[in-house]
Amino acid sequence: MLHQHKVILLSGVFISWLVLTSLALFNFAGEYYGEFAADTNWQSPAQSTFSLSALGIAVGQSIQVVHVREDNCICNSRAALHQQQFSSLYDLPKQQQFERNVQHIAAAGLRLPATPAVLIFNGGALLYAGPYATGPLCSVSDSLIAPILRQQITLPATWFNAEAKACRCVVKKLT
Repeated sequence: MLHQHKVILLSGVFISWLVLTSLALFNFAGEYYGEFAADTNWQSPAQSTFSLSALGIAVGQSIQVVHVREDNCICNSRAALHQQQFSSLYDLPKQQQFERNVQHIAAAGLRLPATPAVLIFNGGALLYAGPYATGPLCSVSDSLIAPILRQQITLPATWFNAEAKACRCVVKKLT
């Protein structure tokens, strides 16, 4: 009987540990997963004045991309996998890819609600602003931007992708 009590006690301890660990991991991961622009009016009319030239980038005739990441964001490693594909999978030369931080983007007239983000321009016109992909792991197989980069779809206007749920670090208000 004593052996059976030990097994029950150890099973209870193990199950408790498993539940608590799962809850902690879910809470930690959930802190960075959510709508890209939750609770913000990101698509305001003022965003229409935002341009590549305001970022100090010469406007080209084809697709140009601006990668936006902030230091210490846990989601940067996932965005890096997407960024690697721009040259190899999407045939976008490094000369057409640029990196800026949130402060540069805000000074140019666009207030991003979260990072990492990607801004896609064609002929200097902003086509897309938002996350690279959807899902808690932002898998490269869940890319939102592949058809835009391959010019397989034509967007009727700039797509400020606020609703996508992804790994993101919410940007604190800039002063």
